[in-house]
Amino acid sequence: MESSIGSRIHHFLSDLLINHESVSGRFFGYLIIFLISIGTLIFAIETTNISENMHHYFRIINMIIFGIFLFEYVVRFIIEDNRFKHITSLLEIIDLIVLVSFFGTLFPDILSLSDENLVFLRMFRILRVFQILKIVRYSETIVEFFKSFKNYKNEVKILLILFAMILTLSSCGLYVLEKDYNGSFATMPDAIWWAVVTVSTVGYGDAIPVTFVGKILATIVMFSGLVLIAILTAIITKMFIDHFFGKKHHICGFCRFPRHDFDAIFCKNCGNNLDAKEIEIKS
Repeated sequence: MESSIGSRIHHFLSDLLINHESVSGRFFGYLIIFLISIGTLIFAIETTNISENMHHYFRIINMIIFGIFLFEYVVRFIIEDNRFKHITSLLEIIDLIVLVSFFGTLFPDILSLSDENLVFLRMFRILRVFQILKIVRYSETIVEFFKSFKNYKNEVKILLILFAMILTLSSCGLYVLEKDYNGSFATMPDAIWWAVVTVSTVGYGDAIPVTFVGKILATIVMFSGLVLIAILTAIITKMFIDHFFGKKHHICGFCRFPRHDFDAIFCKNCGNNLDAKEIEIKS
């Protein structure tokens, strides 16, 4: 009997926190998103001049939000099979950061102390902005889209390699050409900062080359930045189209071909029959 009750409780908690397709899971997901919105709004309002009464009410609301977030974190840990892998996952680390960030709200007296050893505790308040990242957990669409990055590893590697090459060559080149004539390039970090700003086409204008050869190199870097942005845009666009309108990433059971159209019945590589339901489940 106790085992049956425990199994039911475990099933209910799994539906509540993990199965976002269940009624209770959808309700709890909407509740978390609502609390995140409220918590973020309170964080913004607290940076303005408000009365002590408002601070008191906001503290009570934050305590309630903290309690629900703590319940979610602890229960997820309890019902998870592989607990070490669970607590080291990115989403769980974000959840832990959010819990730590509430320390500054729940214990304001400690943060008001002048002891220099406690100064770092004031940083907990700004960490509350990580609340907004918790929404990712309750959005299957966002999670699946981020997972699709693994299907474009080669494209991303090419982009990162090109970016690293351009950044290294341009920063080293400008440093060598400008260091004796331009105080804005006195150190390598200064040159790297200029290269990042230029390649990204932001162009703050806080550092500009003054030598003729330096200007020529800067021109090349500017056009290289446009090429990188074009490649990045193409990759993200391709990912978006493929994920929402393109191929299903289902592996054929016979030839292991990985991608098929939404309405595919046969494998386009070997002609083997495809199970439409299986495609839908594994997509």
